[in-house]
Formats: sequence, C-alpha cells, structure tokens
Amino acid sequence: MTHTPSAKGITQRLQVLEDKRAILNTLHAYGHCLDYGDEEGFMDCWTADAVLGWAVYDGPLHGHDRIRAGFRAHTHAPDAWHKHLLAEPQISLHGDTARVHSMFFRLDPYISTAGPEIYAFGRYIDTLRRCADGRWRFAGRVVEKEAARAEAPALAADRRTSPTTESPTTVHPGADHGN
Repeated sequence: MTHTPSAKGITQRLQVLEDKRAILNTLHAYGHCLDYGDEEGFMDCWTADAVLGWAVYDGPLHGHDRIRAGFRAHTHAPDAWHKHLLAEPQISLHGDTARVHSMFFRLDPYISTAGPEIYAFGRYIDTLRRCADGRWRFAGRVVEKEAARAEAPALAADRRTSPTTESPTTVHPGADHGN
C-alpha cells in the first residue's frame, strides 16, 4: 500500500525547504556583499538589534551602526580582492528563528605566491530570524577563526578605524579582515 502525503504535510515540507533556501541566500549575500563593497546589501542581512562577533575586534559589534562601521573598516574590491566562502551549512529551524553552523575559508592573493591562497578558516555560528517582511536576517553571528596566515594579504591595510572606538587602530598583519 502506498502512502500519499496530505496537502498539509506537503505544505509544511515545502515551507521548510523554502525557509532553508532563504537562509542560504542570506548566508551567501554576506560574503558577496562584503567582498564587493555592497554596503546596503550587507546591512539588509542584519536585524536592527543584531550582534556580530568578528575576531579582530575586542568585543562584538552591536546594532546596525556598529555593524555598518565594521563593514566600512573592512577591505573590499577593487582595493583588495578576497573571497569569503561558506561550506557545509547545518541549518536547524525553530519556527521563526534558525541556528546555523557552517565552516568558512577566505581566499586572498599574496605577493609571495603566484595565485590566491587560503588566508583563514574557521566556523560561523549564526542565529537568524524571520523578519516581518518574510526575509531571514542575522540576529547574531560569531566568527570562530581557527587558523590564519601570518603574512598579510596583498593590498591589505595596516591601519583602519575601529567601529568600537571610532579612532585609528593598528592591527596585526593579516588581521584587517574580520571574516
């Protein structure tokens, strides 16, 4: 005997698939917007009260103003070419919130080599929330940078403005990218 799923069951399964695809779209937009300097696209990935934990800063960036300042302090094409890449996202849905664990690595060009190489790798721990407009946005992101190359990527800045202090901050070579 064959079991035919009910319309309600199919609708629920379809909603899970659509939610996971929308969450993946937000995860992918993060890297594309960060790498190519799309500030508005990047900011649209975040809830107004979001918290971003980039390893390069002493503490997390709370809210849109600090996250925007972090975005502006980060390098973007064409001043610095790099690629934030995401791998193996594990999405767990809980109504209008989701928890995502994924791996990341970032490719950068180096003066000492003929081509791009991995600058850093680690793990993202994300909380996303479905917003009133139906879009899934980051409510929180923790970047666990597990390893990073000591050599600074080509064209990387040695100084920048910290979004937590609003003053120039010297960072160690290669750390001018929070991922």
